[in-house]
Amino acid sequence: MSKGLVATIGALTVAALLLLAACIEKVPQGNVAVMYSTAGVKDKTLNAGWHLVSPLTRTTDYPVRTQTKEYDKLNVATSDGKNLTMSISVNYHVDATKVVPIFNKFGNADIEQLENGYLRTRVQDGLRQSVSKYSVIETFGVKAGEIKKDTIETLQKRLEKEGFIVEDIAVSSPEADKATQASIDERVKANQELERAKTDKQIASANAEKKRIEAEGEAKANKILNDSLTPELIEKQKIDKWKGENPLEINSQGVIVGGK
Repeated sequence: MSKGLVATIGALTVAALLLLAACIEKVPQGNVAVMYSTAGVKDKTLNAGWHLVSPLTRTTDYPVRTQTKEYDKLNVATSDGKNLTMSISVNYHVDATKVVPIFNKFGNADIEQLENGYLRTRVQDGLRQSVSKYSVIETFGVKAGEIKKDTIETLQKRLEKEGFIVEDIAVSSPEADKATQASIDERVKANQELERAKTDKQIASANAEKKRIEAEGEAKANKILNDSLTPELIEKQKIDKWKGENPLEINSQGVIVGGK
């Protein structure tokens, strides 16, 4: 075999191996992949694993396992016009049955691009909408649970139809600028003083009611006792207490007389 033929066979072998490598596609665990080419997007998706595809076919992976994305310091405003920043962590996954529509809508943008673009905007809008229902004091306190509930319901409703399934969220405590924080502290202090005054009033009222009830009870007991002390009963009590001894008397000279 001539050297030229050997070289040609070698070159063809290398080319074949390179072509085979170009045709092998690996989809990571927990993902599915959309296939597309100049001919368009294929309806069939690739599951996790190794696949043999056309060298002209490209793929984009989408996670169908749970993903966690954190968005820090999102700007929101309360119903009384206070500007705050809040951070939110979102647990979600992509609906495997909707990855083709997702690709058709957003093109070949990967999940990281979607998280930093489309998803970030939807999450911030949902959080803003929830916070805008409550005052700054409520946002920092009793309505924190409602804000989380409202936000997750809004995100689930808006994103599920797009193919993003929101499983859970975690919303951090809000942060305010110095002026807003000072205003909040003053209002909190005023509310605490008001609650303390209400508590003191309730305690005083309870003590007064207790004394009134005790006085009424004592008065009723005395009345019952007085009503029961008839002359006959008094006389009987004297007889019951008598031990059979004559009462002692002292005469004019100071001498004790009488007795048994």
